[in-house]
Amino acid sequence: MLTSIRHIYSIENLYTTCGYHPTRCSEFNESNENEILNQIIELYQKNSEKIVAIGEFGLDYERTQFCNIEQQKRYFEFQLKHLISLNKPLFLHNRAASQDLYNILYKYRDQITKGGVIHSFDGTLDEALLFIQLGYFIGLNGCSMKTQTNLDVIKQLPLDKILVETDAPWCGIKPSHTSHSHIKTQFTSEMVKKEKWTSGKMIKDRNEPCTIIQICEVIHSIRDNQESFEELCEKIYLNTKQLFFSDQ
Repeated sequence: MLTSIRHIYSIENLYTTCGYHPTRCSEFNESNENEILNQIIELYQKNSEKIVAIGEFGLDYERTQFCNIEQQKRYFEFQLKHLISLNKPLFLHNRAASQDLYNILYKYRDQITKGGVIHSFDGTLDEALLFIQLGYFIGLNGCSMKTQTNLDVIKQLPLDKILVETDAPWCGIKPSHTSHSHIKTQFTSEMVKKEKWTSGKMIKDRNEPCTIIQICEVIHSIRDNQESFEELCEKIYLNTKQLFFSDQ
């Protein structure tokens, strides 16, 4: 992590987040929890201009083989309770855990002043509206757009509560996804294996930040062109600035 943060300083408009992913929370225990917490806080204090959010953290009930539910809940709340004072937005992970995630966020609603985003959202409309009513944005990527049901949910989300992301190197839009037919931009760069990569080429089966335009294209298409593509992108850009760069 320290090496990654040092690298970020060499790129002007590149930022990061810091927190313990729910599938890694098995690394916490009573004897080391405060040491880990202090390491996270120290990273924020030394790199506050480059770390723009707390996370990715939250709950993942689809991959409990990495960390059981009770451990996840305990150490999500542990992080949340002790990191709120950093006054950063929250970058939240949610897989099949909406009610428990909502309950914990609601418990701390008065202390959470910067809001946050439910990243890689793939839940129901009712779940999305619960988080929106609590003040959160909904983050959309390829994993949010696999089925027609997913697209029906996205179509009903208020534009002023949408953020876009790639979650690269994962969560690209695949040909098997319902959303694939809505894509206009195709990348013609040569695809190579990771070990053969050179500048100007893309790595086979790896999602890339440049594909974020495809996420916007899908949203624009399923919203039936309620606004121009440029207007949609500008609004989502402003949403992003509002959440992560409101002090600038």
